[in-house]
Amino acid sequence: MFAPARSNVPVINARTNARRSTSRARATATTRASASANDEHLDRRAALFGLSTAALASAFGVPLGAIADEEEKAKKVVAVPYTKYVVQKESSEEAIAIAKQLKEAGARLYGAFWCENCNKQKELLGKEAMEYIDYVECFPNGVYQNAEGHEDVIKPDGICTGYTSAWPLWVVPKGEDDEIGIQGQIKKPRELQRLIKEAKGEKFDALKYFTTLEME
Repeated sequence: MFAPARSNVPVINARTNARRSTSRARATATTRASASANDEHLDRRAALFGLSTAALASAFGVPLGAIADEEEKAKKVVAVPYTKYVVQKESSEEAIAIAKQLKEAGARLYGAFWCENCNKQKELLGKEAMEYIDYVECFPNGVYQNAEGHEDVIKPDGICTGYTSAWPLWVVPKGEDDEIGIQGQIKKPRELQRLIKEAKGEKFDALKYFTTLEME
């Protein structure tokens, strides 16, 4: 009797279809994850270089002129007129006495009207003491950028050249050609008194300083 020949072609059943569907799903998920990772990488680069994702992506295929136009549109407009900070706190007797010592020593305080720590330093001394302080405002003309009717003012005034590392900045002359200072810190009156003594080259008694309320 004739027997049918066995086929070498594999039978495609439901189980095989299921495996193929699973493989396709995994491939799709992998592709989406890769795209998401690329987007995240692009966003990180954008944050690093200060560009939008669109601008960063454009850098790979859009003429530089078009990118420059987009960046020009994105320039911020800043218009902050100078406003003198008005100290509210009353000064202690100690603060007034040390402020007089600072004046006698030729001390200067550099800062900016928009500097929060500068204003905190003024409040710590109080309004009466601040009358004796030689305060140097580094932005006497305000801050302006791309503001209509104003020239750009984005750098400290020339009077503050060399004294812009961090505000508030205290400077006390030391000898004829030198000076010492404290930058970027809010100091109590007694700490400023210590600066005066160091400028004079006097020995500092740390134990007395930290254990008594007596001014030296």
